[in-house]
Amino acid sequence: MSLLRRLWISVVVAMTVVLVGAFAVSLLTARSYFEQQLSAQASDGAVSLALSMSQQSKDVATMELLVTALFDGGHYRQIRFTDPSGRVLVERTQEDTADGVPGWLIALVPLEARPGQALVSDGWRQVGRVSVLAARSYAYRSLWRGTLQLGSVMLAIGLFWASAVSMLLRWVRKPLDEMAEQAEAIGAGQFRVIAEPRVFELRSMARALNRMSERVRTLFAEQAGRIAHLRDEGSHDAGTGLLNRAAFNGELRRVLCDPDVAPGGCLAVLRIADLVVLNQKLGRARTDEWLKAVAEVLRTGLDGGDDVALGRLGGAEFGVLVPGLSLLEGRAMLERMRSAVVALDLELEGSYRLHLDAAAVAYRRDDTPGALMARVDSALMRAEAEGCVVAEPGGSPLPIPVPGAEGWREMLDEALARHEFTLTSYPVLTSDGRLVHREYMLRLPTNGAVLTAGQFMPAAVRVGLAAACDLEAVRLGIARLVESDEPIAINVAPRSLIETGFLDALDILLATAGQAASRISVEVSERGLDASLAGLEPLAEVLARHGAHLGIEHFGRQLAALPRLYALRLAYLKLDGSFVAGLHENAGHQRLVKAIVDVARGLDVVVYAEQVHSSDEWLAASELGVGGMTGPEASRRLAAA
Repeated sequence: MSLLRRLWISVVVAMTVVLVGAFAVSLLTARSYFEQQLSAQASDGAVSLALSMSQQSKDVATMELLVTALFDGGHYRQIRFTDPSGRVLVERTQEDTADGVPGWLIALVPLEARPGQALVSDGWRQVGRVSVLAARSYAYRSLWRGTLQLGSVMLAIGLFWASAVSMLLRWVRKPLDEMAEQAEAIGAGQFRVIAEPRVFELRSMARALNRMSERVRTLFAEQAGRIAHLRDEGSHDAGTGLLNRAAFNGELRRVLCDPDVAPGGCLAVLRIADLVVLNQKLGRARTDEWLKAVAEVLRTGLDGGDDVALGRLGGAEFGVLVPGLSLLEGRAMLERMRSAVVALDLELEGSYRLHLDAAAVAYRRDDTPGALMARVDSALMRAEAEGCVVAEPGGSPLPIPVPGAEGWREMLDEALARHEFTLTSYPVLTSDGRLVHREYMLRLPTNGAVLTAGQFMPAAVRVGLAAACDLEAVRLGIARLVESDEPIAINVAPRSLIETGFLDALDILLATAGQAASRISVEVSERGLDASLAGLEPLAEVLARHGAHLGIEHFGRQLAALPRLYALRLAYLKLDGSFVAGLHENAGHQRLVKAIVDVARGLDVVVYAEQVHSSDEWLAASELGVGGMTGPEASRRLAAA
């Protein structure tokens, strides 16, 4: 439990104790007052009645008449007249019920008033005694009304007090949250400076954090400067001053064998994919200067430990080895490096957009250098296809059936020639459980295992076989249309759209489907599309010619492209699963999804949600206007139907 919450609870408890105590004291005081009033009323009535009896004749009829007159005219529950021996001569009683007063109040606050007594005399001779008990019902009703009024006032005070304390704590918490975010940003390599809060006690803390941020920024710069001087002519690349490939591999072998080094860590590679274009635009000399600047940027982004290695593995491929670094930290490091290189490109006034691929793998001491480099190469191929930083945990949960690009090419060529690929499907359902279509994914059985598209498609993209694999998926999908009347969706890699001959071959395949082509949707991932959405327009024309539909999956980052997607006669969008995860708990993602749905609805485009894992996410997406769902929850609902 947070400190502020504990403080809030302690204040509320103290406030409750104070108010309850004040309420109890007020209630007891009112009880004492009413008891005194009832006793006084009974005493006055007894004295008045005794005086009247003393002045009248002493026969029982007259006494009874006087008792009845007082009983009927006053608020009494009992009047009794007894002779000197204690024998009751006259008595009047009535039920003392307080209508409208809860029983718990009567039990909690009993009114015990003393009876009033007086002597009746005939001269100097005592002829009897009068005893009077006042009725308590009127006192209980007054006490109940006062209790309600006092309780209402106390409750109003308590609510106001709790609200005021809550507002005060929120006011104090805001600068604390800002300082926490600043500390996290410093840990991520972002050196922010925050405004000093108005809370006096927190001002010195914020000032210290700002000084620390500036100091850490300076320390990073100094460490980067020291790394720049660690060069050896025999083991460093002449152009960039980084370790060459041989030296980097030697450092990798040393780290994997040295027991004094951390038993695990992170190996990462960052590749600039369009070095040839850069050479053409800037010239060789200018490109070499730029690569040197890139090397400096990468070196600046690393911690200067003795076991950290940064090398140029060839061309524009850079390797990073950081023992003891977790995979999460390695991914963050690569993101920072990637952003730094892109920023450097802008500073050089490039008229093009750099394509940077980055991948990281976690390693263990029992790994071998060859297997480890094969794993990072496979991850890098995935990064090329997905357009994002890829990080794979130790042990590589994705099997690597063949090492290197040539091995992949040979295996994929053979699988295509023998038509060894298969399809697996995942349902897309409307919010009320009706089937929209089945999304088919390509699979490749090999060596007793089944490779998913996420495992072999990056390699297919790298070796130029992505288009052939996508056409095979379309062919298999058209065959499924013959077996079932359900609509289908086929995924196509963005790289295939710019491959020569792909669209012509797709046109021919769709023509063979005839009227059934209207039940086909072709999906393209947003992650592989550039800002100009190159390749989508000719694809949309081919699909429209046969009545097929166009969809975009993993959508959510190029929101400004929605109007152009509408111009391409887009049928639907599939929201990226990162925006759906925990949607029922994430107000920010809810606002984003609602905005996308509203814009898409105005453009007559349906929005589906990917990777819906729970009924809570399903319900949240449905309430936001999402037209359909896919993911584990959709599969469960379809199986249960």
